[in-house]
Amino acid sequence: MKPIWKGYLKVSLVTIPVKMYHAVSRKAIQFHLLHKDCGARIKQEMVCPRHHRTLAPEEVVRGYQYGKDLHVIVTEAELSQARKESTDTVEVLKFVDQAQVNPLYYADAHYLVPDGAAGLEAFAFFLKALAETGKTALARMVMRNREHLLNLRPYDGAFIAFTLHFPEELVDLKQVEKPGETEKVAVNPEGLEMAKTIVAHLSGDFVPEQYPDEYTRTLMGIIRARAEGREIQAEPRAEQEKVVSLMEALKRSVEQTRAEAGLAKKPMARAGRGRAPAGRQQQA
Repeated sequence: MKPIWKGYLKVSLVTIPVKMYHAVSRKAIQFHLLHKDCGARIKQEMVCPRHHRTLAPEEVVRGYQYGKDLHVIVTEAELSQARKESTDTVEVLKFVDQAQVNPLYYADAHYLVPDGAAGLEAFAFFLKALAETGKTALARMVMRNREHLLNLRPYDGAFIAFTLHFPEELVDLKQVEKPGETEKVAVNPEGLEMAKTIVAHLSGDFVPEQYPDEYTRTLMGIIRARAEGREIQAEPRAEQEKVVSLMEALKRSVEQTRAEAGLAKKPMARAGRGRAPAGRQQQA
């Protein structure tokens, strides 16, 4: 795999040659729009709805809408003023605790590795220093004429460079939900105990290989079959029995998750029961 960027990791006065690779390979299936009758690929044209004709590229400009049917025209020269000149440096700004970076800020992920033997020792110093202190690095770089904020985390002898969203890009939860609504709910103790039991039954380690992209696999199987002239009959999904009562749904979920976890059936904890004596722990 070819690196997408080469440059330097700058930590204070220390400069380390590094290179960056994609850490994620997006495999989304892409489709083309075709004419149903002849199979020809459809071309999209820029048509002016007022003059009812196709426009040439030089007739099209960019506009920012600031009101109904109101736009500000932005020229290429003005766009260039906003662009930043790409640099060859990832500059570390600050070291912060890993828990301080809210997962909402994470965007793309890349690998940052040393480029050649010259910077191996310095790279190893900071890699080990961050691993042992539990810190991550906030860094800044300019690539493809845009400034990017990064969070560098040690990972298996390299850094994962997470691109972070800027604060202006995040949607405040208050815009979609009234604050404190869930805190006002009167929680039934028995229901809460059953919810905790379900959590305990379904708890385990995160093993990514257990969760493949079933949609893409199934769709690619259909595409291959059609390409080979075979037809695949889609089987309708079996509808699950609807459970009207929340408490009944919780009880059934406890039994189902217990069976899936291979646990022996035990009496369900009743609301208000005291804690188990010291030295003994209740098991779900």
